[in-house]
Amino acid sequence: MAAGDLMAAEMAEQPSVLRSLLEQRDVVLEALGQARPHELAGVIVLARGSSNHAAIYGRYVLELATGRPVALAAPSLHTRYRADTDYSGYLALGIDESGRTPEIVGVLAEMSRAGARTVALTSESESPLAVAADVCVELRAGVERAVPATKCFTAQLAAIAMVAEGLGPVPWAPGELQALPDQLERLLDAPDAVRPAIDLLYGAQGVIHVGRGFLYGPALEGALQMRETTGLL
Repeated sequence: MAAGDLMAAEMAEQPSVLRSLLEQRDVVLEALGQARPHELAGVIVLARGSSNHAAIYGRYVLELATGRPVALAAPSLHTRYRADTDYSGYLALGIDESGRTPEIVGVLAEMSRAGARTVALTSESESPLAVAADVCVELRAGVERAVPATKCFTAQLAAIAMVAEGLGPVPWAPGELQALPDQLERLLDAPDAVRPAIDLLYGAQGVIHVGRGFLYGPALEGALQMRETTGLL
């Protein structure tokens, strides 16, 4: 299968992936309620690569939900500089598609030892990351073989939104998250809707992706995928 066909096939799986993910909502929210620190000091989000772009989205939505500061972790503080950080009262989210990236697994485990309650967002419920965490949110995206992250990235965004719903008030109406699979299915069923954008960009020497707030992380991921698929900077 050609690279473009593989990416398209995985994009087409997104509605079913999100439906399966969101089926866990009640179980996940109950587990989060038990894992959340009694006096929540803040949230730390740990990720690399495309998952870090999803984490940037989480930086916004989780702070709105909790009313507590949310920060992106700097793994090298632990792996290179051996920082001795006290995470008492913090909730730490580790995001990794395979759940097997040694740096992410090791740092989340260290955060747990330093007092954090931990949540893993991964496609493998029996992976080292899932085992290291107090709660695992299974992305249910399966293996992603295309280089650009599609179904795993959108599953990570939806999983973060689901976690936010379990932590406090969110800036969307009840039921909107559950409506996403059907909305995404309609979008994928109408590929001609993006034709004007394709025609506009055809022959371009470069593309600037602009986003802020909730869309900042997805804009960074869009720029990465544009470069991965077209070579444009």
